[in-house]
This record gives sequence, C-alpha cells and structure tokens, in this order.
Amino acid sequence: MNEFDKNNYELWKWGIVYYNPKDLNIIVEKRNGLGWTFNFGHNVSFVVMGVIMLVIIGSLLVSAGILKF
Repeated sequence: MNEFDKNNYELWKWGIVYYNPKDLNIIVEKRNGLGWTFNFGHNVSFVVMGVIMLVIIGSLLVSAGILKF
C-alpha cells in the first residue's frame, strides 16, 4: 500500500484517527462507513477542531444564560 492509500492501516491510529502528514487533504473520507474525518497529521485540523469546540461551548453557555451578549 502506498502512503496516500486511505485504507492503509498504518495511517489509522486506533483504527479511527487518520494521521498522515504527507497527505495534503485536511478532511478525508472515513475508512469504513459513511462520513468524513480530519487528517490529524496537519496542525490545521487541530485549529478547526478547536474552533468547532469553542462554538459549541459558547452556544451552550449562551443558551444556559451563563454568557450574555
């Protein structure tokens, strides 16, 4: 298998986390099943995940009335 084959088991940590710094794609298809996942071999994926988490936490705080605008 080559280093860009999404079915290469060596590129999937614990079978669910795709990690390939040589692959330029930030979002890749999951190995099995439907959907997409991040390529955690790039720092950009961590930034995107952080932004998503901040939006979710912020919206929960606003809806609970803890954070007000």
